[in-house]
Amino acid sequence: MFGTMIRQIQYGAQMLRGGRLAVSGLQGTVADLRATIEEFGEPGEEAAVMLPGGTEPDPQIQRTMADRRLKLTVRHAAAHVPYYRHLFAELGLNPQDISLDTLALLPPTPKSALRAASSAFVSERSEPVLLAQTTGTTGIPTSVWFSQYELELAAALSAMSFLMGSALRSRHIVLSTISSRATLAKLTVQRALAMVGAGFIAMGTVDPRIIIDRLATPMRLPGKEPQVTHLIVTASALGGLVQTAERDGWDPADFGLRQILVGGEVLSDPLRSRAEEVFGAQVTDTYSMTETMPTAGLACEEGHLHLSAEQAHIEVLDPLTHTPAGPGETGTLVVTPYTQYRDTTLLLRYDTGDLVRRLHSTEPPTCSLRGMPATSRILGRNTNGPAELTQRAVLDRLQDERRLPLPTRYAVSPSPDGPRLYVVADRPSATLLAQVEERCADLPLSGVVLLEDPDELPELCRVRADLTEHSFELPSPCHEPVRSVR
Repeated sequence: MFGTMIRQIQYGAQMLRGGRLAVSGLQGTVADLRATIEEFGEPGEEAAVMLPGGTEPDPQIQRTMADRRLKLTVRHAAAHVPYYRHLFAELGLNPQDISLDTLALLPPTPKSALRAASSAFVSERSEPVLLAQTTGTTGIPTSVWFSQYELELAAALSAMSFLMGSALRSRHIVLSTISSRATLAKLTVQRALAMVGAGFIAMGTVDPRIIIDRLATPMRLPGKEPQVTHLIVTASALGGLVQTAERDGWDPADFGLRQILVGGEVLSDPLRSRAEEVFGAQVTDTYSMTETMPTAGLACEEGHLHLSAEQAHIEVLDPLTHTPAGPGETGTLVVTPYTQYRDTTLLLRYDTGDLVRRLHSTEPPTCSLRGMPATSRILGRNTNGPAELTQRAVLDRLQDERRLPLPTRYAVSPSPDGPRLYVVADRPSATLLAQVEERCADLPLSGVVLLEDPDELPELCRVRADLTEHSFELPSPCHEPVRSVR
């Protein structure tokens, strides 16, 4: 108990000072949490104060802390990162002059700059040990270097989140269908779950039938629940699982799932509902990206996206002018991870390209995460199309039509009369077309076209479910689901 108190005091002091965090202390805190839960049972509602957003911080204290962390981050990047040293010299800016009030003097960092020269963003004072790349579904993969400190810190923070946020316990089994190319995500989750004591299965993006077989098959492992309890998956891959489960007659009684964690793509409300219906598990919408790790977002029960202000400075900027988006306006997420959490690839005002809507002042969050900054959930990628024609808007309507195949494939293409929506359908018909047109009637479209072949789309539709990995494992030849023994 005394050791736990000392670690908590040290962590608080490190947060206030703004220096590197003691990873061993965080790992000890995870061990203490696990031991306490295993001995005394599940924590009560008062334990929520241990999580980001569990309490409402004092705005003045929060701003003072953010200003201090931002200044440290900017000065370190300007002194030790080649890209920013050159940028400050070119702009004639003094890093000492940059604060929360003057941050707009520094232009956002475009993703194209990081893709073009990833090594130019690596601090000269770092010790890179892992190169992580994005999957590249939206273009050329982005490369980011990480140190051992960053990897261990991310794992410890994830373990705390798993224990307190997702109520993951040592008896649980987690299955990940994330592509094997997502090195950072796989490594971080595995290390975090090892601290929790939970089982981890890394299957990758394989045939949905193989994944469903694994979800339904009893494990009979000592100290573990009979079946997989948690699933980590992208939205498009979840669509493939939902369609396969619906087609082959699976239902919640066949599985032991408690929670499905979805990230990497826009998760529509209809797909979330269908997944909860067929798998009988809570579906949680998350947000993270390799470039801004360990900063991550979580969708609350009110449908907001909450991002931790402790780990990064978050901005919502107009995609064209890069000025702050106003209340109710749509902008792109711009993130500056603090050097407390990042010491290798450093990014200042990194333009993620992900669109969100700022909340109106008349809709303050009252949810369980109200202590964290909130926006709408991710609307999609930044495009030059109409503001109302976001990926979320289209998917919410198309995935509500169950006769359309999953994962959804579509493209929006300009025409003389305005944007036209092209949608892949298994069996295009006049009846189905009329139904889709009705669902999309409130979108600024000049028309809808149904296509049977994805290759006929005017633009290639890439989804992460396409990162299929070959497997010698074959799905069960049995067409009838094998009911698990409870």
